[in-house]
Amino acid sequence: MIKFDALFFDMDGTLVENGVLMPAAFQQGFANQGLKIETTPWKASGCTDWEVMDRYLAEFPELSDAQKEELKEKIAPDVKKIVIERVREQGLKALPGVQNLIRTLVDLGITPGLLTGNMEEIVGPKLTAAGLKREDFPYGGFGDRCPKRVDAANKALASASAWLGRPIDPSRALIIGDTPNDIACARAVGAAVLAVPTGRYTEEQLLEHDPDFILKDLTDPNGFLEVIGYTE
Repeated sequence: MIKFDALFFDMDGTLVENGVLMPAAFQQGFANQGLKIETTPWKASGCTDWEVMDRYLAEFPELSDAQKEELKEKIAPDVKKIVIERVREQGLKALPGVQNLIRTLVDLGITPGLLTGNMEEIVGPKLTAAGLKREDFPYGGFGDRCPKRVDAANKALASASAWLGRPIDPSRALIIGDTPNDIACARAVGAAVLAVPTGRYTEEQLLEHDPDFILKDLTDPNGFLEVIGYTE
């Protein structure tokens, strides 16, 4: 038994390495539409893929809102295709301890979910490339057509409720993430948050945003089980 009804894991920087894969995919996706962007990891950190496109499209004030929406519908499929092809060809590293932690949770009968800014279609291929199983995460919220991370969080809560077969109280949900946006998102929906400085932010930077819990990484399953209040 644990004190949370749902565990929502972020992906990039939390479960899997947060490198140049996504920025490069967006850069190519925009280039395919004749738009040159200079990507920066900080600009996209903790954002949904839809929000990332909004941020880069804001650099083209000559485009109308309608044109921007039309472009997003063209860029998104290209980004998905690029990411899927690259992780299948090059693989993707799970962050230290992640494979063991998820296996431990599943073996104990604790079912994890996802809350990621990634578009859902690329989630499975990225997890598979990192040696994780998509089926181990039967509920979640994703970044498709979500202009803000809180939109994905609300989808995640609805998904968890559907999976549980009953409404979920947000206060009994735990979001696990590596950015201040994950912490802000948890606060916005009334969930608890566990911060892990395994992405681009240090422990000190994350502590400034007052997470409920913080672990240096996910290498210690017992430490994680203590956070979620696991008892046999």
